[in-house]
Amino acid sequence: MNEGHTVTVEWSGDPSLGTVYLAAASRPHCKASLSEKDGQAHLIVRVHHHSLQELRDIVDEMMVALADIEGE
Repeated sequence: MNEGHTVTVEWSGDPSLGTVYLAAASRPHCKASLSEKDGQAHLIVRVHHHSLQELRDIVDEMMVALADIEGE
């Protein structure tokens, strides 16, 4: 990984939502992985950027997208 700042977001829950969240988290500067065990999905998203402000903007946009999905 390049020098900079990293944020990790983790989510666990219904596997049917996991793929939707994975799609929403698939964006530049994000590495997302989805696994499933015992009927539970587990999503890990790592966001990395050299600029702290850019990192914050990316994370904020992603969290809004995930919250919109949750609210549906």
